[in-house]
Amino acid sequence: MKTTKKLILLFALLLAAFILNGNSSYAKTTPVNDEEELIAAIEGASDGDVIELTTTIKLSTPLEITDKVITIDGKGNTVTKDESDWHTSSANGTLITAGSTPEKSAKVTLKNLTLTKAEKYGAQAYNKGYLVLDGVTIYDCGYGGVISNAGTVEVVNLHLGQNGQYENNGIELAKSAAIKDDDNNPKLIMNGTLTSTEDVNVVYIAINDALSTFEVDNTENTTNKIFVNGDKLVITDQNNNIIFESNSTDKVAGNGDTFIPNVTITVYLMEDAATNISVISGTTISMEALQSQIDLKALGFENYTIEGFYTDNAYTTKFNFENPITADVTMYAKLAQNQTTTPAPEATTPKDETPKTGVQGNIVLALSVVALSSLAILTLKRKDI
Repeated sequence: MKTTKKLILLFALLLAAFILNGNSSYAKTTPVNDEEELIAAIEGASDGDVIELTTTIKLSTPLEITDKVITIDGKGNTVTKDESDWHTSSANGTLITAGSTPEKSAKVTLKNLTLTKAEKYGAQAYNKGYLVLDGVTIYDCGYGGVISNAGTVEVVNLHLGQNGQYENNGIELAKSAAIKDDDNNPKLIMNGTLTSTEDVNVVYIAINDALSTFEVDNTENTTNKIFVNGDKLVITDQNNNIIFESNSTDKVAGNGDTFIPNVTITVYLMEDAATNISVISGTTISMEALQSQIDLKALGFENYTIEGFYTDNAYTTKFNFENPITADVTMYAKLAQNQTTTPAPEATTPKDETPKTGVQGNIVLALSVVALSSLAILTLKRKDI
């Protein structure tokens, strides 16, 4: 009996612990239909909660989120400034800001959302705040699309239109003079894709004196990457080609990989037939890997095979694939024509030219002759009688 009671008590304690733990980590989803409901949902949110927009939300004042870890899922809807009733009690004219308190920093994830018509910026990571942009489009904002103001902006999937009144300003790295912590600097993390309708200042580095250094980083699986390239930042595509570059700056990149450009391998197949292969400078490439990138059929050499790569068109010195390629290089591919084998003709059976009245016909004919002969003999015998 005592053993049974102990087991029951132990089971009850484990069940209570499970329920309490489940309640503490439970994340709720709250649909909102207007600005008032959105503000109330943010104020009442616990870490991990999701707020879903059911329609376009017009804001009469900036949303400043300082100590929450939440997701705002736009569900394809828009957050915009209420043109008829916009007011702010501070210098902040940004639609949505992820900020901080002395005790805690906010982490706000914006998903499936469009931000537009902001007085200043569409979204902001301010003073250690963390902002994630996933499936977000930002356009037609007064100062710029996004600002990392001594906070962290992580780009998962961001599309930028024209932002800025005088010139385009996509993602700005800045530090307000009001932020006194020397160790608190803006950071931009690439963790996916960044597209833009504009080419200029897709990333912009502020020129104010408060900013002295910044950080950029790339996750392992990001498609677009950000690098330091001299006095600029550059965004590259998956093939390491530069697609966007920032303004020139004298600020120091406190953290960030240096851009390593591509080099071109020009491979001559014949005197006038060549193809170009792009690789990252300083890397090595194997003979097999290079061959796999040359489409002989498309180049008109369908019935050929590459026997080797040489440094001269007389094919006397083979290219050394063990050395890193650090500059543009020319190679000559030695081609060999594939041997084609003509299949032996199939054995054919001689055509039977025998008339269909051959053997069978002869037998019938013979029998007919015998029958006629017998009939003739019988007729003669009758006459003799």
